[in-house]
Amino acid sequence: MTTTHTPRPDTAPDARPDARPDVLPHILRDMLAAMPELAVALSGGLDSRFLTHAALLAGCRVTALHVTGPHMPPRETAEARRWATSRGAAFITVALDPLTIPAIAAGDRDRCYHCKHAAFTALLAQAAPLPLCDGTNADDLTAHRPGLRALRELAVRSPLAEAGLSKADIRALAARTGMDRPDQAARPCLLTRLAYGMRPDAATLARLAAAEGALEDLGLWDFRLRLAPDAPPRLQIGPAHAERVEPAGDGRRDDLLRVLARHGFGDAAIDTGGPVSGYFDR
Repeated sequence: MTTTHTPRPDTAPDARPDARPDVLPHILRDMLAAMPELAVALSGGLDSRFLTHAALLAGCRVTALHVTGPHMPPRETAEARRWATSRGAAFITVALDPLTIPAIAAGDRDRCYHCKHAAFTALLAQAAPLPLCDGTNADDLTAHRPGLRALRELAVRSPLAEAGLSKADIRALAARTGMDRPDQAARPCLLTRLAYGMRPDAATLARLAAAEGALEDLGLWDFRLRLAPDAPPRLQIGPAHAERVEPAGDGRRDDLLRVLARHGFGDAAIDTGGPVSGYFDR
């Protein structure tokens, strides 16, 4: 049986862009022009998509490198492939199983550092001899981002951060240069859904990916499904969608709970209204 994936609003197929390379800040355009052929670590999120988009606008030949593994939902890989190839970028997947890395397997607080180090080591090997760039932005430099240490150690370029572009700047520039989905929500890897100290396994990550995909098919995108030891699963729904499940008696919560139950999270609690990013770091 063939199933059809209905994209959530921030992943709908993009319209043809009205390309405006002149809108790019000179510092970013000049930086990219100095790398006429480059590789971009493309997760499929807003920042790495905008970096790819900007590089193509600047006339660069871009190879988009995308990490796959149990920590990455398959539909996000499919969306990244569709987006990159529709824009004329080469698209290459690089397989990585972070569950084989001891610190990640143990749920270490520095798991993001170890994961980034392994991922970008593999990406650098695939990218050579091209320079490898990632989508880190200026806001990331002042946030809790353990993975940035790995990028510095491996000398990965971050043109958006180097140009001083914040997330708000990137959203505005994406819209002005005709890039689709400038309001795309953040979607970090599945390991961030587990509390520190939890030992991840491929089966749990697959259930998380399937459950979150089913929730996206209901029209949600500002949410995370969190797991912690000795506690029920917690579905966090951000402010953008809080009104969809309030008040509790209108049946919409029941729809969410039925989806979660189908994927083994039937005892989940639902939280609404709070920020969904950085939950286990707060």
